[in-house]
Amino acid sequence: MLRKPLLLSALPVFALVPSAALQAQPDGEMDMVFTQFDIARHMTADVTLADLDNDGDLDVLTANGRHWAEPDFAYLNLGDGRLLEARPLGANPSASYTIAALDLDGDGDMDAAVVRDELPVRLFLNDGVANFTEAGDVPDTGGAARGALVFDGNGDGLADVLVLRRGGPLLWLAGNGIGGFAPVEEIATPGSGATGGDFADADGDGDVDVVVARRDGNASLLLENDGSGHFSVHEIAGTTGDNRAAVMADFDGDGVLDLLLASTSGALNLHSGDGALGFALPREVYTGEDGVMSLARADLDRDGSADLVLGTNGGNLALVNDGTGRFSAVPLPGGAVSTYGVAVGDMTGDGVADLVFANSGSPNLVVPVD
Repeated sequence: MLRKPLLLSALPVFALVPSAALQAQPDGEMDMVFTQFDIARHMTADVTLADLDNDGDLDVLTANGRHWAEPDFAYLNLGDGRLLEARPLGANPSASYTIAALDLDGDGDMDAAVVRDELPVRLFLNDGVANFTEAGDVPDTGGAARGALVFDGNGDGLADVLVLRRGGPLLWLAGNGIGGFAPVEEIATPGSGATGGDFADADGDGDVDVVVARRDGNASLLLENDGSGHFSVHEIAGTTGDNRAAVMADFDGDGVLDLLLASTSGALNLHSGDGALGFALPREVYTGEDGVMSLARADLDRDGSADLVLGTNGGNLALVNDGTGRFSAVPLPGGAVSTYGVAVGDMTGDGVADLVFANSGSPNLVVPVD
């Protein structure tokens, strides 16, 4: 379904293209604002972008259900952001929270690891053209999983998965390159409540560190990597609360990674980094009426600074960074929804990153950025 005509580029704070972008095209039509998909109104918890059929454009995996059994899907992109074909992952619906896209078996295409609530992680292998075959469950991975991060944590060139669980320890799944993972390792933490996170080389030593946003009155965490995929756990001062999402980027332009945490209260707090795994006490950079459920970074105005995309339990927003860590809020198309996941990537093939929203209880959206 196409909606017309407001473009992100027409909002003055973005200033991406001239206002003529709102004028009708020769055929009388105007550019779309967003494309709806998954209009069955599933309880979508997250969207993952990857080229699933090896045709050069980004497709979408939807994790549906949250706490209820619903089918997950692979949506294939026509190349212009329209998702006109949906293929179910497996025959048995389940309560899914996110889908990790990674090459499990070393054949060069994107397979899928479905992270589910209370149920074990389920694997699906891709034949290269987005036909997925169920490849079993990963032992010892049940629990209240809420998210997953995919990166090479041990430096062996294979993708690994860190499973974030709201209850119990975090789970480290090191990829084995032959269709699965090494035996699961538990990462014990003080308290619980993990729901979201981000990864980067926070101390400049060449390996990947992790920040974990936590809820339920727990402090958020820094996981310091020793380079082999073993992590030392540190609580981050000033983060106790109900933080559901986190991103790391140089928000204030000093060349050092900072941490931004988003709370279900509607507040966003910026913790300036020191380049050596330390983060300052929080500075509130935004407070809204709607709780923030998901968060992504993107350079929306192409000025070289990290902006933010907020998925909320109301209207979604872009926060445009002035380059010093101060943000201006801009409403996004789509109306009042409950957005549990946000992904950023070029869906339309124009070289510009677009926005994809996972809405729980309403259709999911692709929002092109001009």
